[in-house]
Amino acid sequence: MSRIVFILSFGLLIAFYIVWGQLGLSFGGILTVAGTMVLIYFRRRHLRMKPYWAGKLSDIPKYFTLP
Repeated sequence: MSRIVFILSFGLLIAFYIVWGQLGLSFGGILTVAGTMVLIYFRRRHLRMKPYWAGKLSDIPKYFTLP
């Protein structure tokens, strides 16, 4: 998942959360958190990072550099 796709997907998640709240439906926050976790998983996988339980969190700045 490239950086542009990641940013657009995250923007869509935020828009989904806002629309979900305007419709008065519940569980929008839970769905947004779950979606964010899935996005971060696929972004880390694209950058060939180790899983959270096997790597250090000091590699987070790789999100903002070119792969």
